[in-house]
Amino acid sequence: MRYLQRTRFVARAVAVLAAAAGLSACDVMVSTMHGGGKERAERTWTRSYTLDAGGAAVEIVNVNGPINVEAADGNTLDVRVVMAARGATPEDAKKALDQVELAEEAGASRVRLQAKYPRELGRRGIEVSYTIRAPRSARLALETVNGHVQVDGAFAAVQAETTNGAVRGEGLGNTVVATTTNGEIKIRMASMGGEGVALETTNGGIDLKLPAGAKATLSARCVNGGIKVADLPFEKSGEGSRRKLDGAINGGGAAVKLETVNGSIRVGGTT
Repeated sequence: MRYLQRTRFVARAVAVLAAAAGLSACDVMVSTMHGGGKERAERTWTRSYTLDAGGAAVEIVNVNGPINVEAADGNTLDVRVVMAARGATPEDAKKALDQVELAEEAGASRVRLQAKYPRELGRRGIEVSYTIRAPRSARLALETVNGHVQVDGAFAAVQAETTNGAVRGEGLGNTVVATTTNGEIKIRMASMGGEGVALETTNGGIDLKLPAGAKATLSARCVNGGIKVADLPFEKSGEGSRRKLDGAINGGGAAVKLETVNGSIRVGGTT
């Protein structure tokens, strides 16, 4: 299997990679917009990758900004990244944007993208937003600090992590692991499989929807809040309480582990 040599995209340059892994050239646009008393400079970066049909790892590491991923048929990974910076003047904004780079590792079995810039710029309004269409066979690992993570569609596996922001998913399947510190987690599963579902937050609620016929073994814990299971055949195990609930959904099956400190936990069925 051929791997592309690791490259780094610096904001002042347009990097064009060879098509050894089916990559396309990037499109770059710089614009300046007014808002919030500061100038805003923006660059849009796009690329397509051809991944192994049997499944590949897609890893996104971010600091300030959201990550949105949608499932697609085929084995093409399409990525659109919008990098933005603010400054007192257009020149200041562009100068800050020039220091943002996208570190890229790309091959047919693994693509990893990470936005990097000097730490002090993060306090001055740098934002990097990802919009991605990924093959359903992909294994996703998505990480940001300030921003939400949204995943739509069933993938081979999903791992999503943020610190300040929500994690949401629609129509997911197989293994799903989601964590945040300050934000809610809202997941709707289309099917159960893999290693099950694990959702954890500190300040926020958890809302999990499962197919009516899903077989799962539930373990739910909260400190300040309540736990509720509705619209699903559920048999409680042990005494349980408003802060602790274990049991079997439709006789038991894949593990479902839910934990929060400040917030409620709701598990329900989908029609």
